[in-house]
Amino acid sequence: MKTITTTLLAIMTTISVAFAANLYIDNNDRPIKYDELPAKAKSFISTHFASEEVSHIILDKDIIENDYTVSFLSGTKLEFDGKGEWKEVDCNKTSVPEALIPQQIAEYVKTNYPHNAITEIKREHGNTEIKLNGGLELTFNNRYRVVDIDD
Repeated sequence: MKTITTTLLAIMTTISVAFAANLYIDNNDRPIKYDELPAKAKSFISTHFASEEVSHIILDKDIIENDYTVSFLSGTKLEFDGKGEWKEVDCNKTSVPEALIPQQIAEYVKTNYPHNAITEIKREHGNTEIKLNGGLELTFNNRYRVVDIDD
């Protein structure tokens, strides 16, 4: 019983410290300059969004890792992890660049939703989520099979 109580106390203390630290770090989100982005993020932008004009960039500090959000004047937003790998591309009302869409997903959308365009793509936890200009959201697993549809 003493071991269980000690373990629970240690877990609760760890959670409390992590929560407090997260609140502190969340309040330290700050705007940064383009030059402060990781090299991979800058390369991604120059390859796929060279004609876009940056509105602002936010560094989102977290306990585990930093994230970067790049917003363009057009309304397009990009999210990168701390290493500069893209996590999310939200083109608002325009199409996501074709080079960013896995071939299997592009073919699925072309076959099943031929009158729609992909306006958002997000990678997280091994899944890829897309949003079509009609508002439909599709989630694909790591084998590019549809696992969820939301409207």
